[in-house]
Amino acid sequence: KFYVTRLLRIRKVTDEDMHHNFTCMLQADERTQIKIIKLKKGNTRDLPVRIFTTGMVLAVLLPCIAVAAVFACVMFRVDLVLFYRNVCRRDDTAGDGKEYDAFVSYLKDCVSPTEEEREFALKILPMVLEENFGYKLCIFERDVSPGG
Repeated sequence: KFYVTRLLRIRKVTDEDMHHNFTCMLQADERTQIKIIKLKKGNTRDLPVRIFTTGMVLAVLLPCIAVAAVFACVMFRVDLVLFYRNVCRRDDTAGDGKEYDAFVSYLKDCVSPTEEEREFALKILPMVLEENFGYKLCIFERDVSPGG
């Protein structure tokens, strides 16, 4: 016995075609088989509009959010490391034998009318890094004795 299967694709079906009978005939050797078929409407359900819209919005937003997250991580990497050390109470620089974690250098002879640089170097940096994050800064005016 020899069996053959073929797929029949009908590209365009109209509502009028649903009411007609179609005859399929198979001729093999001396035998002929005839089958009569009638087309039925299939259960073709489309996606609801809100599910499609939600999917499309997510497909656009997720890559944008990923790019924004990477951009934020690059821009605020120092702040993120400091935040991580503060939250986890983990500091890889503790116990490394160094007296200071950083040296602060600025132009003190070039006095601007607002003295923003001096205030930043002597007040803001120590307040944030030493008091909030536990770093030890070496500021020339404050920590280096004359001739030291």
